[in-house]
Amino acid sequence: MLTVAELAAEIQQLSASDKHKLLRLLTTDSDASEQDADEMWRQEIVRRVKAIRNGEAAIRALQEDWRE
Repeated sequence: MLTVAELAAEIQQLSASDKHKLLRLLTTDSDASEQDADEMWRQEIVRRVKAIRNGEAAIRALQEDWRE
């Protein structure tokens, strides 16, 4: 596996066109990852709000206190 420094050196060897293609690929991949992370956080927030409304969050907090 290449180190970041080795990868950077390899990227410097690319043509301008290939660098732009690589940048587009990385940016698109990054945007998708951010959207996935945003969706996962949204789902977690919904799960926690439901737990609070159902009274489960208070029970969990008590259980954690009892373990300590």
